[in-house]
Amino acid sequence: MTSIPDDTSAPLTSGGPVSDITRNIKIGWASGALGVAILMNSIGGLALFYMISVLHINPMLAGALIFVTKIFDVLSDPIVGRWSDSLRLGKSRRRPFLLWGAVLSAGSFVMIFTTPLFEAELARAGYVFVAMLIYTLGYTIFNVPYMSMPSEMTEDYHERSSIHSYRMMFISTANLVAGALTPWILQQMGRLEWSSYAVIGVGGAIIIFLSMMNAWRTTKNARFTEAGEHTPQMLNELGHVFSNRHFIRLLGVKAAQLIGIASSSAAGMFFLLNVLQKDLNLMALTGLVVGPMSLVFAPIVVWISKRIGKSNTYILAALNYVIIVGTWVIADPNEPDWAYLLRMGLVSFSASGNIIMAMSMLTDIINHDAKKTGVRREGVYTAFYSFTEKFTFAFGPLIVGLALGLAGFDQNLPPEEMQTPEIRQALLLGICYIPAVMGLLAVFLLSGYKLKEEDLNK
Repeated sequence: MTSIPDDTSAPLTSGGPVSDITRNIKIGWASGALGVAILMNSIGGLALFYMISVLHINPMLAGALIFVTKIFDVLSDPIVGRWSDSLRLGKSRRRPFLLWGAVLSAGSFVMIFTTPLFEAELARAGYVFVAMLIYTLGYTIFNVPYMSMPSEMTEDYHERSSIHSYRMMFISTANLVAGALTPWILQQMGRLEWSSYAVIGVGGAIIIFLSMMNAWRTTKNARFTEAGEHTPQMLNELGHVFSNRHFIRLLGVKAAQLIGIASSSAAGMFFLLNVLQKDLNLMALTGLVVGPMSLVFAPIVVWISKRIGKSNTYILAALNYVIIVGTWVIADPNEPDWAYLLRMGLVSFSASGNIIMAMSMLTDIINHDAKKTGVRREGVYTAFYSFTEKFTFAFGPLIVGLALGLAGFDQNLPPEEMQTPEIRQALLLGICYIPAVMGLLAVFLLSGYKLKEEDLNK
């Protein structure tokens, strides 16, 4: 490691104690998660269906396109993270990225869901590919510095969970918007109509832009740290980050969970229409139920974590998810709507535990490392965490697209028409089998997580 002078270790600019953070700053910062969640959930849950059933792109090609664009993150995430760590402005080094990330993220969202209906399939696929690359870049520029900010805002162990519980509130709001409003629009305007997705693209872009800009505006007075006079070289940074056993274990947990969650999201709309033979009004109703339930679960998750610890709370949420997704194997068109609603409502507890505990544990790891070395590496740590999120989330559309292609799914027919045992199993692979196995793997990895509150206070 390159040695760093003592004066590089996180000077305060607010003049307050390290645990002092106002509710307005928490809410303002957390509001950016509304745009981030709409971006990620829409691409993860809607893009594959849109590309196959509306743009009529081959399922295998559609899944591969979404996956390949994530290869770009191999370069972009660590570069942006390193850049935001080393930027010297005399003020927050993260906030400028939020501004430009908001513009690119909103613009790319419009591009994706207003893809021109070119006659040639390759032309449609090529346009989506370019739009997805811009989306990937915009998401990275905003999210990597954005997620680095909480570890600078406070050094209090439980305050970090509080910050991310506010973030969970906005993610829940995004789930309400995307989960209820989007399927309602598609059901009313036509789920196979190009214009339906154009409305979603423009409306979603407005929400994304406003929420991200609000995070930029309201964090002007948030506590931040400054880059040191001398910063380690990139290769040294990478070596240090990947030698942190707590971080590597947390990355493994997130990778396992998100492969399962992404597979479930990509298969979700197909499963509802094809296997359950329901319409999108049920999905809209689910969004109305799940959003408020997530808001209720967020403070409960924080309360539980204060009593049994963060990793144990995370394990509890992960086990709940495994049990619930396992029940999809017995689902059929004859089951009542309340069974679908119950499953999705219980999954919202797992979502709250996953999001709040994972991010709280990440900020613990970052601050523990800073105390040990005197070097702030929020951007580098967050970059690889963000890359893991996006890269593993890309496996969902890839897996489901390949499975549907091998099962003989015809992209030129309405998705509910082709009911074969092969298609049912392809969709169960995405919504049940992979999520359950990956969830169990996450529990196994979490059982070995050892960083506790007392370690941070040494």
